[in-house]
This record gives sequence, C-alpha cells and structure tokens, in this order.
Amino acid sequence: MGEENKKRLEQQLWNIANELRGKMDADEFRDYILGFIFYKYLSEKIEDYANELLAEDNIVFTELDCTNNKEHQDMCDAIKEDAIEQLGYFLKPSELFSAMAKKGNGEGNNFILEDLTAVLRHIEQSTMGHESEDDFEHLFEDLDLASTKLGRTEEAKNTLISKVLYHLDNIDFELKNHDRDVLGDAYEYLIGKFASGAGKKAGEFYTPQEVSKVLAKIVTTKKSKLRSVYDPTCGSGSLLLRVAKEVEDVSNFYGQELNRTTYNLARMNMIMHDVHYRKFDIKQEDTLENPQHMDDRFEAIVANPPFSAQWSANPLHMNDDRFSQYGKLAPKSKADFAFVQHMIHHLDDNGTMAIVLPHGVLFRGSAEGHIRKYLIEDRNYLDAVIGLPSNIFYGTSIPTCILVFKKCREDSENVLFIDASNHFGKAKNQNYLREDDEHNDIEKIISIYRTRSVEDKYSYLASLDEIKENDYNLNIPRYVDTFEEEKPVDLDAVVNLLVQVDKLSQVNDEVLKEYCHELSLPIINGNNISLLKQYKKGITRRILNQEIRFKADDGSEFPLWEEKNLGEIFKFLRGSSLSKSDLVTDGLNKCIHYGELFTIYKEKIFNVISSTNLTDGQMSKSGDILMPSSDVTPQGLATASVIMENNIIIGGDTNILRPKHEVNSLFISYFLNNNKKEIMKLVTGTTVKHIYNKDIAKLKIKLPCLEEQNKIAHFLSLMDIKIEQVQKQLEPIKEFDKVLLEQMFM
Repeated sequence: MGEENKKRLEQQLWNIANELRGKMDADEFRDYILGFIFYKYLSEKIEDYANELLAEDNIVFTELDCTNNKEHQDMCDAIKEDAIEQLGYFLKPSELFSAMAKKGNGEGNNFILEDLTAVLRHIEQSTMGHESEDDFEHLFEDLDLASTKLGRTEEAKNTLISKVLYHLDNIDFELKNHDRDVLGDAYEYLIGKFASGAGKKAGEFYTPQEVSKVLAKIVTTKKSKLRSVYDPTCGSGSLLLRVAKEVEDVSNFYGQELNRTTYNLARMNMIMHDVHYRKFDIKQEDTLENPQHMDDRFEAIVANPPFSAQWSANPLHMNDDRFSQYGKLAPKSKADFAFVQHMIHHLDDNGTMAIVLPHGVLFRGSAEGHIRKYLIEDRNYLDAVIGLPSNIFYGTSIPTCILVFKKCREDSENVLFIDASNHFGKAKNQNYLREDDEHNDIEKIISIYRTRSVEDKYSYLASLDEIKENDYNLNIPRYVDTFEEEKPVDLDAVVNLLVQVDKLSQVNDEVLKEYCHELSLPIINGNNISLLKQYKKGITRRILNQEIRFKADDGSEFPLWEEKNLGEIFKFLRGSSLSKSDLVTDGLNKCIHYGELFTIYKEKIFNVISSTNLTDGQMSKSGDILMPSSDVTPQGLATASVIMENNIIIGGDTNILRPKHEVNSLFISYFLNNNKKEIMKLVTGTTVKHIYNKDIAKLKIKLPCLEEQNKIAHFLSLMDIKIEQVQKQLEPIKEFDKVLLEQMFM
C-alpha cells in the first residue's frame, strides 16, 4: 500500500470517527473508535492465521462451526492452541468482527450489544493462564457498551455501535501487506488527531510526532539495533514505537503508565504495530511511587513526563537506589528531576536517555540546583541541552527543552547546547517543528547533535569549567548568544527622508486647498483623526450624490453623469482558490486575499506564479477591483484599486472586476465602498451568503466622464493620504510608504 493509500485509510478512519460520534466529546469517543479498530485488527489477524493453518485442507476459517460440529470444534481447539502460543489470543469464527457487523446490520434480530460485550470479554479470557495474559487483561474495559454516552435507549446504543461496525467492516486493512506498517501508522494518526482536540488531557497520552522523532533519533545515534527501549511515562506508547522506526530492530519494549485508559491504549498500540506480545512489557502503576522494572537496565530511554507534576517526595525515598546517592529529593511540587533520577537509575552503561522537560529545570535552585550540580560535577552524565519552541505540546504553551544523558560519554569535556526555540512553523493553534525541503528543523537539531557542531546563534560547546562558573545554571541564553545587533542608523538618510515626507505633506495640503476652493468647501486644518475621517466621509457622500461638482480645467461644467450597469463597465472573473498561506512568500505575509489589499513587491511573487497553473482570470491586474464573494458582512466587504504594474495572484473566493472601457477604477472603488448597503441587498435572506457576479453586473451606477472621475479619485485619495500621514506622524516612515505616496502624487 503506497503513501497515497495510507493517507486515504487514515482519512477514512477519521471521517468515520467524526461522522458517528454525534454529540459525544472527541476524547470520549476515542476509546470506542480505537477499541473497535483494534477488535477488527485482532479478528482479521486471527482469520488470516487460521486460514494459513487450514489451507492444506481447503477449509476457510469462517466456515467452521465451532459450537455444533464436533469435527470443526476439534479444528478450532487446535487452532486456538497454536494461536494463543503465536498471537497470544483466540476468537471463534462466530466472534469475528465481520460476523458481529453482519448481525448488527442484518434483518430481523440485529441486537448485538450483549453478544459484543461477551466477545470482547472472551478475547481477554482466552489468554488467562498463558504468557500473554498480562498484555490482554482488561484490555477492552473502556468500551462500556451500556454507557448513556452512546444513546439514551438500548436501541439507540445498538444503532450507533452497529453503524460503527458497518463502516469499519467496509475498510480493507490489508494486513497481508507487510511492506509497511500501514494500519499501525493509521492508528497512530487517529491517536494524534484525537490528541489535537483534547486540550490539556492530550498531554497525558500523546507526544507530537515531530518531538518523538527528535527523541528517537537522539537515542538511536550510531545504533542500528537496540536490545531494549524504555519509557517510564509511556502514554499511548507512541514514543516507544517511534524509536523502533529509527533502527532495524528493537528486541524488547518496556513502559509504565499511571492512567488506566491510556495504559490500555498503549498495549493496543503495540499490538496494532505488530509488536509480539513477548516483546513488550507495559505496566500500569505510578512510576515514581511504585516502579515496576527496578532491576532492569535499558539501552535507550525516552520520556515526555507530565511537566512539574506533584509527587510525594516521601523521605523514605532517600533509601531508594534511584534517589539515595543525590542527597536530596526533587521538590514535592515539581517532580521533573525525580523522573530524571528514575531514568538515570535504569540507564545502561552503553545507553542514551532523552527527556522532555520544562525550561525551569535548567536554572531553578534549591534541591533541583543540587541535583543538577551532582549530575554534572560528580557524574558528568549530561551530554546535551536542546531548547525547543514554545507551544508545540498539546495542552500547554510553555517553552520546553530536551536533556540528553549518557553514563559513558564520548565527549566528556563539554556539554552541547542547542537553541532551536526560534526554528518552527505555525499551525492554526500550535507551533511545530518543520520537516520539509526548505526548512527541516528536526534534521538540523539531529545533525548538530550528532556532529556536536558549533553554529553561530544556534549551538555551543560549553566546557565543564564554564558551566561551573555559571554555578551549574543551564539556561540556554548563557551559552548560545542569539542576540541580533541593531543596524546602525543612517542619520543622513533619515534626515533626507524626513525632508521628503515634509515636502510631500506640504504638496498634498496645497493640492487639497485648491480642490476645496474649487468645490467651495472650508479648508482642511488640524490633525484630529476622528474629525478628518468624518470630513472625508461627508465630502465623499456629497460628491457621489452630485450635491457638489468639480469643473473642467477651462472652467466649464462637466457633462451630466450617465447611468450604466456595472456589467457594461466591467467583465467579471473569479480569483484563484489558493489559500492565504499558499501566497505568503519570504515571510512577508503580503498578498491580496479575501478582498484585503496588500502590495507584493514584484520580485517577491515570481516564484509563486511560476509554481502554479493560473489563468489570466485568476490574477488581478492594475486597475482591477477586488470583491469577496463569500462570508460577506458590511464591515468585511472590501474593494480596492490595484496600483501595481505587474500581475498579482489573489487567493480565496474573490471576484475580480476588470474594466472593459477607459474608467478610473479608483473612483469606482470609492463608489462601491460608499454603497455597501446596496451591494449587501444581494445576499439578504440567503442561507449561503455569496455575492454572485451576475448580480453585481446588474448594479446601477451613475458614471461621470473620465476627466471628472480622475479629479474625484485624486481628491479622495489625497484625503486618504492626509489621514494616513496623521496616523503615522509619530512612527518612522517606511520605504514602502514613501514609494506609495510618490505614486499617488504622480
């Protein structure tokens, strides 16, 4: 199954989850949908295994009647014995997922809740007394089919569950395809999707994949196989499984998880990734208070423990081998270093551990400072400190770091510091480490870590003496200088620009005085923004309503305004469907999008144009007017004159009004903005608020001759410039503003 099909499977599963959960919260429905996917996986796995055993007899497993036929029953018993040894569990043909789905969606008696509950319990019971018992015990306890979350009545619950089984039964998991861990990846994808909507609860069971990759690549550096990997706060097991993707083989997986539901999810996740039950040992207990692997040492250890969690800090722990040598315990209110000490205890001499922690562990004093000093000065275990961006974890926006420890360090004279906090991408609600051709934040971290390279403003090798001089404070800015010096101010250039701005302002005011005199209006004085805007609004209405009119240069009256449809003046085009993010280039975030007017410097947009197949109608040109066609509100309606010479792509659902005749489109944009209410009538009362080009074309407009259009547009634009100048008089003028002003005066 290729990458495209894998993504299709992921999307199918997510669509089912969204369609069927109804009013149930996403994190509540998670346990049901993931549990049923797991049940389907177990069913198809046992069916494929049994069919291979029965192939010589030309018998199909689903044809066996293991209840009423003695011969078939003997076959089932033989298959069960082999299956429990090899797979760890057994299901009868009548208990398979497909059989339950068929019954639940069949004619007649299709009530399956009791039967389904019995089947799920039987899967667990089939392992009792066998090696796999601990791995399957109470595995389905979170699938409470009697819960009122599924419906108020038994019929409603049965209908919902039957629908879930039906939709899942129609998806081919392709378990015989061993080239890719397709289903396991899809399961991980679903866990991640549920995590993204679970808020603070997400941190309990899931580490973002890009962070998992960094941790996994660190602990597998220079290794192709691992004897063991351990996560003391394993959540859904995603970190353990991520480590396995970085090497050829992991012999054994170990983990511990406090939350019962998440513990079940971790065991399911292991099995779904085809990890044999003998190869993983996941325990459910409080890691710090009741560790389950005390005598074991592990070659790789990874963890994303709960940040600054509370723990007992019981003085009795000073007799515990994990803590006794340090002389102090981590504070009761912050267990971060307790997890570090626990993991150090379990780390093998040839192993590497990487743990995600809040930044506070780098510099907090008291007991934490004492423990930090011991790890560096007495043991020299600290290998690297990596600063991560803020807001990359679910449920918290705080900045975090990765601490890397080794008991036998190759580079024992220094500690590597990496500041990756400013290297990230932005999603809707969260930041993330990028992994694309242009920006690969993950690869950069790993490359610097593995080569222990020093890069200006990114990484630094600090000697142990230097760390000692800093009193074992590991705050990254003490070692990696990311300070950007401000460029020296060119005083001559600033003075020249101030002179130009002042001249432009004087010219602007003089021209405005001439226009006011021609229109017999009071001269504009003062710099009150509110009053200037009211003045411009009142003048615009009087001009466009023809209450006051300009005269020709020779003093004669202009012709009467001629009524036309907009359809006579413009041809109407539809802008591209590119999103705003598609159009951001070089971080400028300047584009024309959803009717907003931004200027893109022409040299900055060629790379976007060349990478897309846009028709002429999907790009605006000088003189076009832009108008959003959806999600319209009186405030959101925007029309604008494009003053750039080169083509500009626009994104979103946007109308382009392109002049057919010689008109001043800046004048018409003022007209349209002044008549928003008329335009809004086009969408009043509709369920989908769209403005259609055919409706815009019917709008009436009284159009003056071109010379009068030019005068009106020039006067109103000078008013806009006047207002903008006042707004920015306390700000340093930008080069773009100067260029724009010069263009408007030309």
